[in-house]
Amino acid sequence: MVCKVCGSERIVKNGKRKGEQCYLCKYCRHQFLSEFGRHTQRDVNMAVSLYSMGLSFRTIAALFYLNASTILRWVRAYAESHYDKPLPKGEIIVELDEMCHFIKLKKTSCGFGKPIVEQLDSLLTGNAGTGRAKH
Repeated sequence: MVCKVCGSERIVKNGKRKGEQCYLCKYCRHQFLSEFGRHTQRDVNMAVSLYSMGLSFRTIAALFYLNASTILRWVRAYAESHYDKPLPKGEIIVELDEMCHFIKLKKTSCGFGKPIVEQLDSLLTGNAGTGRAKH
């Protein structure tokens, strides 16, 4: 058995966690469960493919006896490594709102809640112009 962090072979048993044997590297003091990890790449690929077929994070987590946040981490890591994030193009319309408009406590309009249009001149410099749309 070899430590995953430093590559040392100075490994000793260090108790049990949830019924599984824990190990400790005597060189770098890294503690881990087993040599190969808890879940294989096959499990990760299966979880990502089940998510792409439409199953929810909770359903997949129940199938693998895991937490839903673990499945979410796997899906995000897969998406970041296999797909490029699209860059925004052209105009972006942002609608601002206030809580007073939602619960209608004020009878007069305070000017927010109307669409604001931003034109991106350059994504590198971050220049943006704002304007208020006319009725």
